[in-house]
Amino acid sequence: MGSPICSGNPEVKNHSGKEVALSVPIIKTEIRRWPLKRPFAISRHVFTDNLVLEVTIEVDGFKGRGECEPHEFDEEITRSAENSVLSLDHATWSHLDPLVLNAILPRSAWRNAIDCALWDLKAKRDGRRIWDVLELELATEDSFAVFETIALDTPERMAAFAREAADAPGLKLKLGSADGLDCERLEAVRSAVPGHQLTVDANEGWSIKQLADILPVARRLDVSSIEQPVPAALEDGLSSLPRLVPLCADESCLDRSSLPQLTGLYDMINIKLDKTGGLTEALALQRQAVALGYKTMIGCNGGSSLAQAPATLLAPSAVLVDLGSHWLSEDHQPSLETANFRIGLPKAELWG
Repeated sequence: MGSPICSGNPEVKNHSGKEVALSVPIIKTEIRRWPLKRPFAISRHVFTDNLVLEVTIEVDGFKGRGECEPHEFDEEITRSAENSVLSLDHATWSHLDPLVLNAILPRSAWRNAIDCALWDLKAKRDGRRIWDVLELELATEDSFAVFETIALDTPERMAAFAREAADAPGLKLKLGSADGLDCERLEAVRSAVPGHQLTVDANEGWSIKQLADILPVARRLDVSSIEQPVPAALEDGLSSLPRLVPLCADESCLDRSSLPQLTGLYDMINIKLDKTGGLTEALALQRQAVALGYKTMIGCNGGSSLAQAPATLLAPSAVLVDLGSHWLSEDHQPSLETANFRIGLPKAELWG
């Protein structure tokens, strides 16, 4: 756990409009590993756990928490992110307003943890739920349909997992393998769940030529979208291909500054809080993307229910929600409630 640090004595306004002097905030950090129930494979790695950084900001006995995943598996990078949080000076911590800190701090996963912790802190200090603080049209009882993700595996095993998840509203298939069997994987899963909505995530695993070969197959098998088919460095080549299946930007879309370069290449974006650097920018990105005609999906880099809870606020405006901590064998309690492939809003004890 990181050491506490101190700051100045900032002032904020509560929901009644009155200025309230804040005591010195205490900042704590912790690096944790959340084990998975079973290994989860994508094109570039096989995961057995989620490596995360948790940030807690405490003021006057109120604690706000946020969690991020600075890197998929590198603990050294995660430790560096923790040091970035703990090295912030007193002047920076005098701003406990997420809007101010988003303008001061660089976009990063660790800024996401700070941003979400600050919104959690504000909700708890105000005694209101976070969707009321943010003036979002949400209610405690709201829940949202979520897709089930099928990890990269053999065609036969992916088909078997698809059958197990046949009650899900849709399936997201991890592809992008170098073994040349991705079309067979698609065929096997489609045969296992005819009529189901299928979307594909290649995690930058294909070349432009491989995508060109797979697009007709995906179109024939009624795949609804393909996420990040090629590395961002190759995406200019997407304009030369027929748009047989809608394409979704993930690694290519970080925040609002990414949107101009996506024009004509993608139809949809995947919003993740670790990419945007927090809930504040994620909400702004979604509003701007929708205004420009992009569809949005909500995803995550993994993490516990604490990491995913803020992302549920983006669900109402998304066409696809890829959240849920059911892959974990351990989780925060209370955790996000997921039942019958629906995810609920977080309880106040968890976040917001």
